[in-house]
Amino acid sequence: MSRVISSSPSPSLPGGGTIIQLQAKSLSVVGSPLSSSSSSSSRGEEGEEEKKSSFWSTDEFLPENRGRISDRCDRLERTLTEAGVPHLRAEAGLFVWMDLREFLPPLDVADDPDAVTPEGRESIESMERRERELYLRLLKERGLLFTPGLSMRCELPGFFRCVFTAASDGEFELGLERIRDSVEAMRNSE
Repeated sequence: MSRVISSSPSPSLPGGGTIIQLQAKSLSVVGSPLSSSSSSSSRGEEGEEEKKSSFWSTDEFLPENRGRISDRCDRLERTLTEAGVPHLRAEAGLFVWMDLREFLPPLDVADDPDAVTPEGRESIESMERRERELYLRLLKERGLLFTPGLSMRCELPGFFRCVFTAASDGEFELGLERIRDSVEAMRNSE
């Protein structure tokens, strides 16, 4: 089995892109794989491609990758636990569900009589409005970008997905620091 994974602005442009090819038990990473200006390669180009390629054994790469992912997950979960933020243990995804309901703006029935349905439940519009307010507050005031739960079909407002693999090591450390500082600041402001 061979899979080709492309990661680039456009791998079909001359000199653009990176190709990662997974074949059986090896990984091949190619620097500038495709050129739209030629349909066949010359002998010299093939030699150049060999220099740009590097191979890793999946027996080495996959355990290393799993270890890094597991370490990040553990560090995020430890930070949330220390900050007193309820969360669900990440079992298979590259994200953690966080319960930030305590920071939602209050339900304001006086200003918005439609915030509650005739059945006595909060309306979808009200839930979306309150979650969006918290989302924007976290983003603009705290520099934290989380995925709102309602957009991921969560039934209650205030749950957010935190992806822990989409940042450099420095950005990840900064994110952990911002989570700690933000939770403390938001609790102290109430």
